Amino acid sequence: MVETTQNTEAEAAESAGHLARAVDEPTPSIRQSAIGIVRADSANVTQAAVGAVLARGDVSVAQGGGRAFLAGRDLRIHQGGGGMFVAGGDAEIREGGVGTMVALGAVSIERGGAVLALTRSLEVGDGATVGLALSPSVVVQPGGRVVAGMREAAIAGAVGGVVLGLVIAGIRRLTAR
Repeated sequence: MVETTQNTEAEAAESAGHLARAVDEPTPSIRQSAIGIVRADSANVTQAAVGAVLARGDVSVAQGGGRAFLAGRDLRIHQGGGGMFVAGGDAEIREGGVGTMVALGAVSIERGGAVLALTRSLEVGDGATVGLALSPSVVVQPGGRVVAGMREAAIAGAVGGVVLGLVIAGIRRLTAR
């Protein structure tokens, strides 16, 4: 189960402590544990704190969270969250939140939020908020909110570039004297 010293970490994860540095199994089911890194074909995390999950297949998180989740296929979050989610397929967040969401497929968020969503298509449902949506297709349902989209990001980038250029030109002019 664990790739450290001869089952000591595996025994710790299975016993009352529920702590392990790493888990390397085909399809682990992490429950009420604290794990550093999980490497798997697919993973199911329930009521657990995980540093990172690296899976070739699907990842499901219920009432748990972690710093980074990388799924080769679909990623499902229910009452959980994390810092960065990357999915090779679709992603679904229900009653949860994420800092950065990157998906090759569609992303659906309901009663949750994301600071940044970069995806093929995005659906923001009731009670959901997305700070910056970078997607060619954004659907905002009643009760959902997107603070900024691709147009606002382009405008902010252009304005920021002009302001930065003026500041640098001013500094150069002052230091040239």
